[in-house]
Amino acid sequence: MSDAAGARRWLAGLGLVLAAGAGAAADQGLGDLPEILDVRAPRQLPVGVQGEIRLVYRARQANVVAVVQATEDLDGPAAPRSTRQREFGVVARAFGREEGELVVPVAFATPGWKRVVLTLVTDERDESEPAIVEVEATP
Repeated sequence: MSDAAGARRWLAGLGLVLAAGAGAAADQGLGDLPEILDVRAPRQLPVGVQGEIRLVYRARQANVVAVVQATEDLDGPAAPRSTRQREFGVVARAFGREEGELVVPVAFATPGWKRVVLTLVTDERDESEPAIVEVEATP
């Protein structure tokens, strides 16, 4: 058997394993999780001023009930960095809709760079993949 034939068989076997894994993921409903398709956030936001982050989503099961927002302060030493998390109910704006746009309010108390992580939550408490944006809070 030539090396090329062996390589083709190995790749074919790998393809079957990957296809089986994708099938298992589909059986578990992972393809039914909501998705954040686009995020629009201000690049800068003055301290103490409320801004908004807009996210466009798709939820094949039309079952999004909340957005979890985690905010991390990126300035200063890594050890004392603060992180806070909030959950916003969006049942009236998102539940029963397969796609749409949600507005998440955001404001910062201190200046510096902030990382904002957004995750959609379903009625069964499943979560989408997170979307991450960085915003500079200006004095």
